[in-house]
Amino acid sequence: MKKLFLVCTGCVCALAWGVEPSATASSPVVSASQQAMSAFPTEAERNEESTRLTRLRQELEDTYKKDMRQCYQNFDVTSCRLKARDRRIEANHILRKEELRFNAMERQIQAEETRRSVAERNSEAEQKKAEAQRAASIAASKEHADANAQKQIDHALQGTKRGDYEQRQREAAQHKADLEKKLRERNKEPAAPLPVPSR
Repeated sequence: MKKLFLVCTGCVCALAWGVEPSATASSPVVSASQQAMSAFPTEAERNEESTRLTRLRQELEDTYKKDMRQCYQNFDVTSCRLKARDRRIEANHILRKEELRFNAMERQIQAEETRRSVAERNSEAEQKKAEAQRAASIAASKEHADANAQKQIDHALQGTKRGDYEQRQREAAQHKADLEKKLRERNKEPAAPLPVPSR
């Protein structure tokens, strides 16, 4: 009966165990995920609570084993064992509620951390995508501006001797590039020579 009171005392501790709201949680600058994470106890407090629950579970089992050994010293063993078992079931029920509450909180913390890390990764990916789009649009606008400038130069030189000369130069350079490409395609390695016939 004394150990049952100890476990119940643990319940009171678990019910009293909580987190005081921090000053940063009321700040409008703090994001929603940071507010959600600040609502949970720190990792040290969670480790302490986990250790306490494990210790209580061990004490419960040790008490039950001690009570069972003690029952064999009595004349009415069966009745004593049933009472010890009932005390264990009652204390286990109370302790199990605490453990379930603690495990649910741990799952919430883990889920919030996962959500935050996914949001950070998505934010980084969106930033990289935006930078790539910005770089592509800058390159496209530069190419467009260069092509427009070239068209204006061509239009201004059209009909002049200088314009005709530059046009023939561009055509000659293009013709030369086409010929070199054809030669490269045509000049593949020759096949191995045929064997010499024997007489």
